Parts: sequence; C-alpha cells; structure tokens
Amino acid sequence: MDDPFRHDRRQVLGGMLAAGLAAAAPGSLAAQTKPRGTVTIWVGSWWAPQVPITQKLWEADYPDVKLAFEPLPINGYLDKFTTAALGGTPPDVIDLDSTWVSTVAAKGLLQKLDDVAAKLDVSDISQAVWLAGRFKDAQYAIPARGGPEVYYYNKTVFDRAGVPYPTAGWTHDDLLQIAQKLTIKGEQYGIGVPADASDPSNVLSLFCPILWHFGGDFLTKDNKAPAINTPASVKAITYWSDFYVKYGVAPEGTPNFSTTRDLMPLFEANKLGLISSSSNTFDALLQKPNVKWGAVLSPDKINRAGGWTMGVPVGAKNPDAAKLFLAWLCRPEIQAQVMNRFPASLKARKLPPWNASKWDIFVEAEPFARSVPAVAGWFEMQTALITNLQKVLVKQLSPQQAADAAAAEIKKIIAENA
Repeated sequence: MDDPFRHDRRQVLGGMLAAGLAAAAPGSLAAQTKPRGTVTIWVGSWWAPQVPITQKLWEADYPDVKLAFEPLPINGYLDKFTTAALGGTPPDVIDLDSTWVSTVAAKGLLQKLDDVAAKLDVSDISQAVWLAGRFKDAQYAIPARGGPEVYYYNKTVFDRAGVPYPTAGWTHDDLLQIAQKLTIKGEQYGIGVPADASDPSNVLSLFCPILWHFGGDFLTKDNKAPAINTPASVKAITYWSDFYVKYGVAPEGTPNFSTTRDLMPLFEANKLGLISSSSNTFDALLQKPNVKWGAVLSPDKINRAGGWTMGVPVGAKNPDAAKLFLAWLCRPEIQAQVMNRFPASLKARKLPPWNASKWDIFVEAEPFARSVPAVAGWFEMQTALITNLQKVLVKQLSPQQAADAAAAEIKKIIAENA
C-alpha cells in the first residue's frame, strides 16, 4: 500500500485543527446544546448487515440524531479518509484498524477523546486495543471491535499426515515440528506465512508473537530507537523466514501472499494445515460447513491483539453527536447486539451471542494479547519492516541484513516524527 501520509499537510491542518478544537471545546455553545442533526460514520464493508440494527437501536435512544453509515471496502480505505480529511470533508466518525491510530493521530487528523474516555469504564475494554488508541498520553480512538488472535488448524490436512491436533500447551518448537510433519510436497503445506506489504495487519499476526517470544521487539522500551536488529529480534526473523526459506513448509508464492486472498483459499481447499488469525477467520470458517477445522491458543500463548477503534476527525461537522455515539457504542448491551465481529467490551462478550462456548477460545487468549507500538510513524515503520522481511524470503538479504536495513529506515522515521 502506498504511504497515505507523504504530502505536506501543516498549512491545511492548521485551520482544520483550530476549527475542530473550537467545536469540541468544553463550555462552548456546541458542547452545551443537545446533539441533533446527522452523524456520518465511515466503516469497513463488514458493517453493512449491522447498519439497520445499529440505526434502530440508536433511534430508540436518540431520535433527534440520524446515523448515516458509509460501509467502504478495505482497499484504499485509509487513503480515502486521508484525502477527505485534508480536503476538509471528513466524516464525523472514522473506524480505524488499531495499528493505524497513532500514525493518523500524529498527523493531526484526529481529535482527542479524553472527555469521552473519562465517562467510560475502561476496565471493561480489551486493554491491548484500548492502548492502541492512545498516543502521547491522550486517547484518540474508542474501541468497538477487538480481540486476541489464535491459530486455526485444518483437521483434514492433519489427518492426512497422521499428525495429532495441536493443544493449548504447545510451543514454538512444536509449531516448527508440526509444520514439517504436515508438509507433503505437491499436496499440502504445514503453515501459511502472510508476507505481502498490502496486508500488514495479517503479516504481523504471525510475526509479532514470534518476535516477542524470542525476546525481540520493534523499538526500545522508550520508543526512541529501533530494536528490530538486536540478536533476539534477528533470531525471530530467522525462525519466521525459515518456514519458507529453509524448511519449505510454507507454500510457493509466500513472499506475495496475504491471508484472505491467498492463504484462506488454500486452507479451505485442505492444502494448508495452520494459519494465525483473528475472529474474522472464525466467522468465515463458520460459513464453510465442508471444511473440518479447529482453533487453538497460539504457541506459548502469546499473540497480537487486533481490533478496530473509532475516532472523531478534526473538521468533523457534528463532533458532539459523534462523541455521544462513541460512548453509546461502548455500552456492553449495545455492543453485543451491534457488532458482528468480536466486541471490544469484556462484558459484551458475556452476553448473547458472544457468550456461546464456541467463542471461549478468544476469552482464554485475551490475557496474553499484546499490541504493536502506538508511536508516530508506525504505519511507515511496519511497511519498512515487511518490505525487508520479503527480501529475506526471496534470498536477497540475510535475516541480519534485513534487520539492519529495517532498523536504519525506522531510525529515520523516528527522527522525522520527533
């Protein structure tokens, strides 16, 4: 994906930021007036079936405010928002992948939501996704969807190779051994390794837990320097890339594979044994009755927290009503009914339909979920990393060389955003 933030926006944002802050200022006329009018909300396309449900529930509570949803395809989603925000025509609410928030906030495109956060029971919200919505000690986004990631295994692939299904206590050593045993050249592969830079969230679904397991990280603890080229991080890159480079347990084409476009079809065709993913995949597989599958905690339990979280753009025309909507959506009984993906509210997960036993795996995984750094330039940092990881897979660089190259790029991004 092209960098959506490459243009100079200081002059444009100056006026937008002033207008947005004036509209949201405590004690202003807008803040004291009962919210009315329309709230425009941009969301991913998966929201489409939930829109009428949401509007009906909202109308019962706030008949004077209309919700106007615009479900959008994920391709080009962030670029479209950036263009609209810079042009002074953003929506009132924007739903963002949790890994995007810090970059968008650092560019001055989001209003602070500390006033909304102060009214919420933060202990009821998935902490990894909540923290992903913070930037420089301020809250810029309120989660609606969140949850840990797990491993999915194809029972047909396991049965064909005569390999026992993985269990909750398995390790990364077990993962490698199982992937090798599952691989039958020309018939099936052990594990799917997403590596396409156009699908960064899913690349990190597999890579992050491996990095953290080996003691590596993206940045130093103070977030002021890269840590991706430390010995521990290089060891993790080596383990990750060896699935494809050394052991051949990931399918041909892996350097350009994404989870939804490439790995899921192979999994559903009984040609791939293991994939790491979120509750999205759980939902998708429930619609595939011919696929025999199971879900298990990630090796050594550690996993990357995923999720989507909503912000109010600078320049929003109805920010007060937008904030009212965000607080309303955090109510557990509302979130449980509105979301068709795993909710961010812990209490919502105890309500129908989320309290069904089939969702227990995500409740078990929640305490072990971690989020990526919430720092300025994170979008560019992950792109730099993934681009260099791809070079390891095609044998252009060694793990150490790729780590050093990524670290050099990340160092520049840190300096540019200082």
